[in-house]
Amino acid sequence: MRRFLAGAVPFYALAALAMCMYLVLYRTNLFDLNAIVRGATGSSWFLVFMFVCVLLESVFPYFGYFPGTALILMSVALNPKSADVSVFTVAWLAIIVGAVLSYGQARFFRPLLQRVASKAALRRCESLLHAYGPYARVALFVHPNACSMYFTALGLLGGNLTRELAHLCLGAATSVGVLFVIVTRLVSSVGPTDDGQLQLLLAAGLVSIGTLVGLYAAWRAERAI
Repeated sequence: MRRFLAGAVPFYALAALAMCMYLVLYRTNLFDLNAIVRGATGSSWFLVFMFVCVLLESVFPYFGYFPGTALILMSVALNPKSADVSVFTVAWLAIIVGAVLSYGQARFFRPLLQRVASKAALRRCESLLHAYGPYARVALFVHPNACSMYFTALGLLGGNLTRELAHLCLGAATSVGVLFVIVTRLVSSVGPTDDGQLQLLLAAGLVSIGTLVGLYAAWRAERAI
């Protein structure tokens, strides 16, 4: 059970954050996010808007759960014509830049961590990263927040960024590509609209992937015994 939770809980936490943002964005009257995205998709600054939103989501921990991916989904859902290769490329680049920035700021604060944390605690964190690294890389195919957390941990523990760039580039491309395929298929079947279903779909996907990762981690642990 401990191995299952170690693999699944990070994805469950992201799903919980996605649900919190769903409640804030769609079940309150704080602001009309649909109107904001409609205005952005009709602007010549749309690509800049997308890059900044996804970049904020991809930098940990300053912005927590910023709904950059949700804004991509909404822009495609509300205006399918905006879903072209340029938007895909901008989102992909923003995830990569955000992860690299997460790694960089973690390396910057690493000397502080070494002063306040014991060597035993650091060794335990390193062993966990080595033990669950393959599972953590699965996160690179799922969500910018998970990607930023992974690269923050990698930077704090002094890991090699260059070795992870291939996984990062492939994971970011896969993540954005899957989102585009899912959303464009949904739009073609129900028409251009968004009232929160896409955010719920994202949360459900995170729960499903977390469960699969947790089951795989538990299976690997039993097999190793």
